[in-house]
Amino acid sequence: MRFSQVHKFAVFTLAVLGLVALGAGGEMPMLSLGLTAVGVFASWFVEGELLQSERYGRAWNIALVLALAAQVARALFFGAEALLTIVEFAALLQVNRLANRRTARDYQQITLLAILQLIAATVLGGGLSYALCFVGFVIATPWAMTLGHLRREIEGNYLADARAGRAGVPIDVARILRSRRVVGVGLLAGSSVLAVPIFLLTAVIFVLFPRIGLGILTVRSRADTVMAGFGNSVDLSGHGTIRSDQTIVLRVQPPNLPANPPPVRTFRLRGTTFDTYNGRSWSRRPNLGGDQRRVDREDTLYSLTRLPDPERDIAVRIVLDPLEPPVVPVLDGAVGLRIDARFEGGFPRYADLTIDHDDGVRYSSNDGVGLVYTAFLGAPPARPMGRRRIAERRPDFTARYLQLPADLSPRVRDLTQRIMGAESTTLGRARAVERHLARWRYTLELESGGAARPLEDFLFRTHAGHCEYFSTAMAVMLRTAGIPTRNVTGFLGGTFNRYGRFYAVRQGDAHSWVEVWDANEGWVTFDPTPPASEMSMVRTGVLAELDAVVEALRMRWRHYVVDFDLGMQAQLARRVWRFVEQRRRHDTLSGRAIERGRTSIASRSVPWKRLAGVGLGALTLAALGWQLYAWRRIGRDANGAPPSVAVKDAQQLARALDLALVARGVARPPNRTPLAWAQELTRRGDPMAALATRAAERYTAARFGADPLTRPELDALRAELRSAASQAPQAPSASA
Repeated sequence: MRFSQVHKFAVFTLAVLGLVALGAGGEMPMLSLGLTAVGVFASWFVEGELLQSERYGRAWNIALVLALAAQVARALFFGAEALLTIVEFAALLQVNRLANRRTARDYQQITLLAILQLIAATVLGGGLSYALCFVGFVIATPWAMTLGHLRREIEGNYLADARAGRAGVPIDVARILRSRRVVGVGLLAGSSVLAVPIFLLTAVIFVLFPRIGLGILTVRSRADTVMAGFGNSVDLSGHGTIRSDQTIVLRVQPPNLPANPPPVRTFRLRGTTFDTYNGRSWSRRPNLGGDQRRVDREDTLYSLTRLPDPERDIAVRIVLDPLEPPVVPVLDGAVGLRIDARFEGGFPRYADLTIDHDDGVRYSSNDGVGLVYTAFLGAPPARPMGRRRIAERRPDFTARYLQLPADLSPRVRDLTQRIMGAESTTLGRARAVERHLARWRYTLELESGGAARPLEDFLFRTHAGHCEYFSTAMAVMLRTAGIPTRNVTGFLGGTFNRYGRFYAVRQGDAHSWVEVWDANEGWVTFDPTPPASEMSMVRTGVLAELDAVVEALRMRWRHYVVDFDLGMQAQLARRVWRFVEQRRRHDTLSGRAIERGRTSIASRSVPWKRLAGVGLGALTLAALGWQLYAWRRIGRDANGAPPSVAVKDAQQLARALDLALVARGVARPPNRTPLAWAQELTRRGDPMAALATRAAERYTAARFGADPLTRPELDALRAELRSAASQAPQAPSASA
């Protein structure tokens, strides 16, 4: 291997890892990241005479001075964040060094800059991407430093000999650097072995070094997840498509999970509440009279309706990613929370929680790492959070929760009265409206979003929409009947991750429902959205499995690394001390344990080579077995079991529908669901649309809504589809 190429590869690897770790912190915009990537790629090909050109070096120096002046001006006069300008200039410095690598000193500067960027990434990010970059650093750093030392010796000693005339003739250093005799596989392998003590030393320092949290060292990324529907307003025309977003927002870890828990569980986590509707959107009135208050705290326990009892209440651990706004999603039935203190400057810092007039809980945090908390569920029936407000009903209560837009059509009030019928109680009338709306169709297509009055278009024309239409309809209809209501947004659902043993709640699980005021019960939850459409979708396949593994690793990285502080260090020290004490007592009582262990080890000759061969073979067989297992799981459910009879029937109906669509010349694209394609056929006016919609809706309810097909029903639908397929194909419409 050519020395110069191997050294170049090692140093570029370090530089790329440093820049990736820096960019993963979330501070650099996409344009800066793209320009940095282009600069690194182009600098790889800068060689020969161009590197030695004085004009080329002078141009780079001028560019750096201008870039520094521009960054200072941006920070001082144009409002750019100082941290952003520093990070961007650090990336430009690395590109400059890569494009001007002439001597060993330049290569050493590249290595040093890469290490400094890794340190900066520790402060700015610390996520799983940083962990991967760190592992790469541990492997590549010994290569770069060893080869850099050799290059410095070659350039210094040989050039000194040449200047002194000791060699008799000038020595061509470039020819020596191109030699294949300097670096071999043995040198690289030996350098790689150095990664082991480096990693072990790093781990020891990480565990033992006190977490004191000094000033800027506590800074974290501010790239929070902006959550639609959790701000100060919700627009009916804009948030339906969030159901397709697979970004994980929080993870729920219930206690005492069985070996094979259900792949989907319906967790209802309450987020933000809205009280004012203007005909197109919901908003929140400002807190009146200082109604926002701090949540009562006793040590690490926070009271929502009462202080939790860790011995009796059910504890559910929740890991929340940074959200904007900083809402704390609260599980139904939660009576209180526990949030462990974080240590800064060697002292514990407790989270500040506030609760507003609508029982919405928020936290104040500037570290950008989200929140880890435990929700305590009281023994049923758990008192809802709103019950604490029964005796505190303010004079503005009716005006706040019975508000209606001035131009609301009288038809809404008439429809509400017909639906309620003879029901006389508040909860009975609410259930009647809920049952009526739940029979309508759920869709992510904003069929009423473009109407002048979207709610009335939903109620009297389309009868189809996403969850915010259903909750808005129920809230407004009950308000016309004089029943106080409020619109609530949060999360509904959760998909089990079998590698991390937790339920992942995604942005696509965002949901909207209604809370109804009852004089005896307080705020009572109602959800008029069709339940079959709001189930979390279980993804399958190799990519889904890989995504689950990565997310499980990210959870462990956050728990054992990002959240590792002085408190966890103390817990670890106590565990180690208890273990040592137990071993010491055991050895003292037995009197022979240590000697027996030594004799046993000395009396046996360990066939290391044979064990290594067996271990390598077992590892290979395990990898092959896992691959076969993954292939075998294709088509099975999340627990690995074969599809049930109900699922097989639904799949047969889907295949029959696809065959009929192909025969009619309107085949379903692979990126469209049966129901979405049926809706597209309806928009086109295709003759197949009605039958396709009926079959697709029945498939969706049977496959995901726990409403299995009966055999006569399946046979009848398949017969209709075969009959439609046997007819002459229709020409596609012009709009297609």
